[in-house]
Amino acid sequence: MITSLLIALLALHSGSSFSESDSLIFKPPELSRVSLELAGSESNWPIVFQVAEYRSGENTFVLDADSRAKISHFHENWRKFEAGRDHYSKLIKNGAGVFAAREVARSDSLLQAFRWKVDRGDIDGSIRIISEYRRSLEDVSNALDQNRIVDVEARLSEKQGTVELRRGLIGQWLGAAIGSLFREADGVRTNSESTGKIAFVDGSEVSLSSNTTAIIRSSRLDRLTNTSDVEINISQGGLLARLSADGIQRSNYEISAGTATMLVRSSNFWAEKTDDDRVIMANYSGFTTVTAENEVISLGRNEGTIVERGRSPSQPVPLLPAPRLRWAAADSVIIRDRMTLAWAGVDGAVRYEVDISDSPSFDGWVRSIQTLDNSASLSDIPTGISHLRIRAFDQNDLRGTESQTYRILRSTGTLPPYLFLVDGDPTEIYTSEPEITITGVTEPGSTLLVNGSTIPVSDAGDFQLTQRLEPGRNTLRMMSANPAGTVTRQDRFVTRFSEEKLFDINWSSFAENGRIAFADDLLLSGRAYPPLEVVARLGDEEKVVPCGVNGDWAMSVNPEPDSELTIALRFRHNKKIIAERTFRIE
Repeated sequence: MITSLLIALLALHSGSSFSESDSLIFKPPELSRVSLELAGSESNWPIVFQVAEYRSGENTFVLDADSRAKISHFHENWRKFEAGRDHYSKLIKNGAGVFAAREVARSDSLLQAFRWKVDRGDIDGSIRIISEYRRSLEDVSNALDQNRIVDVEARLSEKQGTVELRRGLIGQWLGAAIGSLFREADGVRTNSESTGKIAFVDGSEVSLSSNTTAIIRSSRLDRLTNTSDVEINISQGGLLARLSADGIQRSNYEISAGTATMLVRSSNFWAEKTDDDRVIMANYSGFTTVTAENEVISLGRNEGTIVERGRSPSQPVPLLPAPRLRWAAADSVIIRDRMTLAWAGVDGAVRYEVDISDSPSFDGWVRSIQTLDNSASLSDIPTGISHLRIRAFDQNDLRGTESQTYRILRSTGTLPPYLFLVDGDPTEIYTSEPEITITGVTEPGSTLLVNGSTIPVSDAGDFQLTQRLEPGRNTLRMMSANPAGTVTRQDRFVTRFSEEKLFDINWSSFAENGRIAFADDLLLSGRAYPPLEVVARLGDEEKVVPCGVNGDWAMSVNPEPDSELTIALRFRHNKKIIAERTFRIE
């Protein structure tokens, strides 16, 4: 029959007959047009050809009423099939090739099987596969929702005193330890003598003050874009939200308290519910929108607002400036465990608050002192380095901007020497260079060893070391011994980027030796390092995604055939490119 068709298609077109009668008669050259009109596509001509009667003497095809009914039934299902293919394309663009790979493979196999059935004119078989294909798309969609958008658990990263955790809205309050995980609808609370800090997957943190109860209403991650959606409700007390760069650029943080809702785009934001009818908010960087009573205001840097039940948010109020100590320098050395701290008064301040901590980032141990005067008596100052900061509060109880961090060194000469690095004392350092120079400070007169080698220490305790690095993680074992014989040991880790790891890329299309098989929607993913971002360049177009907390990244691009795709990795903070490669799309 196929041979007969090929012979017939060579015949000259001599007209056709389209009527409302039971039978439809047409010439072979019109097979494609009839297929388009009756079966939905010219490519579906085998369906029409299979059910039509070919009259060789007249060189015509005839479709009777039954044949036309069969084609019409196929056409109805074909429209559903085409709608399914459009939906499938959207699922692929949304990351199904990465997050629902097994289900996508099933759908692709059904597409091939459908084409095979159509090419053989099998109407019943092709309709059965259309039904299977549509069900397979439901599986792809469900798998994508489950695997791409995932509930992520926040972690209690720091605490002082007793912090409690409640599972769900009706669970019992139980003691929480550092590392305890909080899921959606879980609650966390502190008492009058405790504080806590909760860390989220994008590096953002929320610090809970004393007497605070909060509920994590939502915490979700889009694994394709590394975008987080976090919603926190303050039942009582206050919290300080410090969003990471990723959190500001790519995540959505919403904080609600009383009748107010805040969409935070700030690396430093304070909210406190002072009673059932009043919420105060202060924004120290970036911007934040506040909604209450159907009114919306924006808070810029160093602006605050007050929301009272039944009222719109107050117009933005400038926050009080940071207090300044009367010291000539940021550091001071003391011998006793007590001292008086004094600072210049701030106009408009009604009270002040002083924080003292053993950490420059004020996580871990923190003690807060309230005072109505522009001075405070500090007692029980621990030996070693303590860090201080001061803030002022206005008549509305809005929390002003924080002072710079001051340091106090209390030394008795019999305790282990202090030892810290100048640039924030990081535990993990990242670099692309084959060697690194590190500076720090230890107790004057101490002997410093790094990986067994002696490092010179100046009379002021300053030191500098240059270390050759192997690709991957390098360990610096540091030991400082003072003249009294006491010793401090610390480990620092320096990661030198491995280019092999940087370009260990998973492609949704076939890839070999820098050549990538063309696809309209090309998905790629990998695992690099947390401080980096990935840049994809196609001609003049550029797409950027950050690496997650584990270095994971993923993106989709839409290349042209026979084009070049350049992948570069660079630091997020200074945009310095550390490595790049170009791939050929063929």
